[in-house]
Amino acid sequence: MTPGTLLSDGAAEDLIAAAVRALRRLCAGEGNARHLRAPPVLDAAVAKRAGYATSFPHLLAEVSQGGATTDLVLTPAACYHVYPLYEGRVLDGPEELSVLAACYRQEATSEPGRLRSFRMFEAVRLGTAEQCLTWRDDRLDRLTRWLGTLGVPCEARPANDPFWGRPGKLLADAQLADELKWELAVDVADGTRQAVVSVNYHKEHFGAVFGITADDGTPAHTACVGFGLERLLLALRHAHGPDMDRWPTL
Repeated sequence: MTPGTLLSDGAAEDLIAAAVRALRRLCAGEGNARHLRAPPVLDAAVAKRAGYATSFPHLLAEVSQGGATTDLVLTPAACYHVYPLYEGRVLDGPEELSVLAACYRQEATSEPGRLRSFRMFEAVRLGTAEQCLTWRDDRLDRLTRWLGTLGVPCEARPANDPFWGRPGKLLADAQLADELKWELAVDVADGTRQAVVSVNYHKEHFGAVFGITADDGTPAHTACVGFGLERLLLALRHAHGPDMDRWPTL
């Protein structure tokens, strides 16, 4: 196998499909009847406008043809497909939806679970600051309890994104200080603990970039919860052994 990738069989695919159904139920709320399946590629202009190309150039992969760069990048996170859908809109109230995407990041390590190609389920919330923060904290609590029912102990901890360069260090420090990002870390192998869930509050960043306005007339705030589906498989295998028939029902 290519480092940073997993080859899954039918049983694993069935379990991932069940996990997506369970996560859709867990993250359901106002307007969350809408669920999207995103492509594995993203408009490069969106990645640039959103700030990903600047903040994480070491993780972003461009799509090329015949050695020439195209207008696409590989999807780095599912939620980047959502914000352009709301561009220029004035929200009548808080909105949320979920999205599933095959993602890619040029990770530099080969530790278990540190995948370059993986699938991500995300739920996204748009609204005021209070609406987004309340939603984020509630979803973190729901997913903590759900992982507990699966026999996968998790640790909730503040975190930061791997921003690029010296300016990125300042961004990461601010992210930690303001507790904008939390994660649920689980054991995916002996001595290896990784985040299977990440919950993020972006403040008004995406609202300002894409011209999305909340119902109070200010730029919309956003929050998202991301779930790494392959990491869930690794965590279940580590907790319950290789026989999937002995795993808890999702």
